[in-house]
Order: sequence, then structure tokens, then C-alpha cells
Amino acid sequence: MQFGRISGIALIVLGILLCGLQFVQYLTPHKTPAALNQSVTTPEHKTSLLPGIIGAVSLVAGVVMFATARRTDEPDSKHAVK
Repeated sequence: MQFGRISGIALIVLGILLCGLQFVQYLTPHKTPAALNQSVTTPEHKTSLLPGIIGAVSLVAGVVMFATARRTDEPDSKHAVK
């Protein structure tokens, strides 16, 4: 395997993991304690979109790197046997 294919596979795995993390963060219900006094304000939980965006970009970059990486034993197109 070449460096481009290994890097492409690593980026694909990273993208899948980050998109999965974003999916879990988005679907996890926000837990609020029932025994809190109503006069105390609780900070609102905000979900960051950063893992999903970075995951999607790395997934696309990994697919592109994996698809365009050439094998070392593959001849150039002008020297290929027809």
C-alpha cells in the first residue's frame, strides 16, 4: 500500500468517527435535574457543529485521496500495455 491509500483510509475512518460523534451528541437528550429551584438559571446546552463539519470534510478528503492514489506497480498511462 502507498502513503496516499493509507492516509485516505485513515481520513475516512476519522470522518466516520467524527460524524458518529456528532450524531450521538445531537440525539442525546438534555438532562435537567428536577429538584432544582426555579429561580436558579441553568446554562443552556449548545451542541457544536464542529465535529460534524470536520468529519464530513475529512470523509470527502479521504475518499478523494483513496480514489486518486496510484499503485506503485501500476505503469504510467503513456507506458501502459494496450
